[in-house]
Amino acid sequence: MTDFVATMFSLLAVALQVVLVAFLLVVALAPVWEPARRAREAVRSLLAGAELVLAWVLALAATLGSLYFSEIADFIPCQLCWYQRIAMYPLAVILFLAAVARDTRGAYYALALPVIGGVVSVYHIYLEYNPEQESAGCRIGAPCSTRWIEELGYVTIPVLALTAFAAITVLLLLRLRPLEGRAAA
Repeated sequence: MTDFVATMFSLLAVALQVVLVAFLLVVALAPVWEPARRAREAVRSLLAGAELVLAWVLALAATLGSLYFSEIADFIPCQLCWYQRIAMYPLAVILFLAAVARDTRGAYYALALPVIGGVVSVYHIYLEYNPEQESAGCRIGAPCSTRWIEELGYVTIPVLALTAFAAITVLLLLRLRPLEGRAAA
């Protein structure tokens, strides 16, 4: 069962990574290429008002996924996993409350968490590929370089977390920058 869950989360993460890269490419090309500008605005119109709900769904999925891996699959969270959880778990609550209240301010309150969590995830991925750089604190309990899952040649738990943090960050930034004619509340 754990292999199935890891594979499903990995496939979803890869799909989300493709969407994120495509969107960021469109955003980068929008200032110089009219089709990219139209595509960017079409995506923003499609998402209009749903950014907080989608960000909450991602935070909830990441929270439930991490709980599955530690409580059901019995993977021992390392020190950096705990820091990533500290950044992710409150997002599920803050974004839920903001989505229910349709309160854009929730995006402001939440934005620091996925950014910080993303930085921790990047460092965690670095340690997975460079275990000799681990500090002594990272070797207590479960080493931070342990790869509990490795799907599709690169998807590990910190990669899953980074993907969720990046997507949540993009959604929150989109929510904070309303379309022309749409109120920010």
